[in-house]
Amino acid sequence: MLFSSSKAKAHQDKSHDAGHGHHDSGLSQADVDRAYQRGRREERARHPGHPILALFVFLVAVMGAGMVILAASQGSFTRGGQVLDRGLAGVAEHAWAGSRSATVLVADAGQTLKQNTLRQNSVQN
Repeated sequence: MLFSSSKAKAHQDKSHDAGHGHHDSGLSQADVDRAYQRGRREERARHPGHPILALFVFLVAVMGAGMVILAASQGSFTRGGQVLDRGLAGVAEHAWAGSRSATVLVADAGQTLKQNTLRQNSVQN
């Protein structure tokens, strides 16, 4: 063995301790730990996170995990993609129908408002 003697072990321990600097400075391990934690807090305060970016990354990760699960359940990414495409096509059709209904409702409300305004103006004159 390379370090089988007690002298070699003691030399290894001393050279290991010398590289860290805090053993010879008189600082206790608790002091070092507090300084480390304080440094982490200060650095975290200097570089705050962006919650919107974190939300975006989370949503992309969830979508990716969902796609992997869908691919596993369908046996391949191709079949999983086809299932996803059919589902999205159905959702898009419902959304398109809903937007057409909303457009008709808004147009009808605008027309009614216009007619009521014309009636009020003709009554006043």
